[in-house]
Amino acid sequence: MTRNRDPFHQALGSLRLRVEQGLYGAGRPVVIVEEAQRLRLSTTPVREALAWLAGAGLVERAPLGGYVTLQLDTATVRDRLAFRLHCLRLSLEGTGGLPAALTPDEDGARAMLHRDLDRLVQSSGSDALLDAFRRVSSRLAQIRGAEEQVFADLDDEAAGISTLLAQADIQALEAALSRYHHRRMEAAALLVLEATTGAPPDIAGDPS
Repeated sequence: MTRNRDPFHQALGSLRLRVEQGLYGAGRPVVIVEEAQRLRLSTTPVREALAWLAGAGLVERAPLGGYVTLQLDTATVRDRLAFRLHCLRLSLEGTGGLPAALTPDEDGARAMLHRDLDRLVQSSGSDALLDAFRRVSSRLAQIRGAEEQVFADLDDEAAGISTLLAQADIQALEAALSRYHHRRMEAAALLVLEATTGAPPDIAGDPS
């Protein structure tokens, strides 16, 4: 019989997914007792998981105790998008060869693109750059649900970028990545509004 993961990693996997996909909303409390009940765990591994997420910059300690999700504002979202694009441009300059695109699977074009871009940054050979890229990407995951409400062509957009990666067309790929990020920077105010006030997305694959 396969043993269940230890309580800490069970809590961490579930809470991280929910935070990144915006289930709690922006600037909202994550109630330790409620999460422990949902996961059928004691409060200790939930508290430890939230402390880990705070160290990773995905939640914050609340002034009066406990934890809250990150606040979103237009300027911060724009800055994070600009920095993420900078990481990708540095990766294109420093790569020793573009990685082959992933084979499409049931996760869809957008999930494949996120993995493709992570592998692109890995190909630069810079651990520092990869760490920075992953950190800013985790923070930007909060607006993914909002993107679905604001943009109607996300799957086509993602598939087009992955195709350019497979074709190893660096010039066209850089232009496409620039368009990808700048359209979100221009729509940052709307994305923040949707992420803050819109209904949270359904969570698929929650490891709880």
